Amino acid sequence: MVDKMIKYTKIEIFLVIVFLILSIPLWNYLKNELDSNYTLAIDEENDLDLYLNNVDGYDNVIVSNSILELKKYRLLLVSDKNIDGSTITINNIKYKLSNYIKEDNNYIYVLTTNSIKGTRYGYKIDLDLQNKNVNYYYTLEELTDF
Repeated sequence: MVDKMIKYTKIEIFLVIVFLILSIPLWNYLKNELDSNYTLAIDEENDLDLYLNNVDGYDNVIVSNSILELKKYRLLLVSDKNIDGSTITINNIKYKLSNYIKEDNNYIYVLTTNSIKGTRYGYKIDLDLQNKNVNYYYTLEELTDF
């Protein structure tokens, strides 16, 4: 009788060890999946949004931050040609474009650097180009401080 109990106990211990050994990769896989899904959810929640439209001949650019966390950003103008020296009007204030960054055959101009928290900022932009054959678009770059 005692021999039977020892035999069943040994089988039980063996099965528990096999179960533990087989479950370790499963737990690692589930942990990685949960971490990656959590990271994606946080990234989607914290991103700034950029909305664009063209009304009455003006480019309306809206930067939105829907959460109550302060975010720094740069609004960039990307063009396929050098438009250095052209004038741009942002919210009825005229500026001269200068100091571009050339990247992948594009010219990148920093229009503004600002911070936003739980609100929207709108920019009414009029780009006065001498050369009308310039393709351009606006993009948003989130700045992080570490």
